[in-house]
Amino acid sequence: MGQQELVDLTVSQQQMMFAAFDSSRPGQENRAEKLHLEEARLKQLRQEEDELLKKIQSVKAALSEEESLMDRLNQQEDVLSRLPQRDIYLGLLTASSRDAPAWDIKSRVVYPMDGGTALITFDEDAVAKQILKMKKHIVLLECGHRITVEAQPVQLVVPKQVEMDSVICSRRILVSNLPQMEAESLVDKLGFHFSKKANGGGEVENCWLDKDSGTVVILFSEEGIVDALVHREFHNIGVHKATHTVRVGPFISGQMSRLEAKVQACSRTVLLTGIPDVLDQDTLQDILAVHFQKGSNGGGEILQCLYNPVGQCTSAIFSSQSSVSSA
Repeated sequence: MGQQELVDLTVSQQQMMFAAFDSSRPGQENRAEKLHLEEARLKQLRQEEDELLKKIQSVKAALSEEESLMDRLNQQEDVLSRLPQRDIYLGLLTASSRDAPAWDIKSRVVYPMDGGTALITFDEDAVAKQILKMKKHIVLLECGHRITVEAQPVQLVVPKQVEMDSVICSRRILVSNLPQMEAESLVDKLGFHFSKKANGGGEVENCWLDKDSGTVVILFSEEGIVDALVHREFHNIGVHKATHTVRVGPFISGQMSRLEAKVQACSRTVLLTGIPDVLDQDTLQDILAVHFQKGSNGGGEILQCLYNPVGQCTSAIFSSQSSVSSA
């Protein structure tokens, strides 16, 4: 009996232990689930932190770019305020240096002409349209002979928009408000004046007169001289026992960064093709001009006529005003 009771007791204890273990299992599962959720949440927070860091870096880069742009704009504004005070001509627009930097571009297009062709520019667009509409034209020559030519539109590739990147040279200055004197003497005097350290200058490598702008360009051998001269702006030099004040500004060079072109038909110029080589160039050119000047032939007043005989190479030059000339 005693042994049987011991066995029963042992079995009873084991059952109690298993019951206690089973009762603790849900708590362990809850802790594991909570741990998993915390790990997932931590991972999400880290991902959000990485995204925020990336956004911060992106914003810093954008701010740096904006600051760089502002510096360039401020520099350009300072440059524009120091440009020579004279009228400058760019294309069809004459404007003062201090006006808004928006310029019209004067196109100059080179148009290669085939042999046996002619270009005629009319005074009115309507006449050119009429000639193109008729297309085939019979031109009377001497002694009753005639030739048939065909009118075609002239298609040109012209610039639509041009962008320039401007760079301020670190070793050149532009001297304006020059005194009236012989060019060679003026260049020598300015070169000598700005070569002296007492005048804020330094060793001059080259000095020349730019006739287009009416200014003198001075190139220094070393950097670090230009900024102080430009900042001072006005400099007194001795001329004929008197004092003359010149103005020093930055030297700006430009490089084309973007060119956008388009195909455009000339509104007043037509191309004549199929012209045989039957007469000398001047005679046949005059005959074509007379024929297309007559209203009875659908023509009108002619501004220019250019004929290129068979076997010859000629280039026509078109300007913004739709005029044409040989090259």
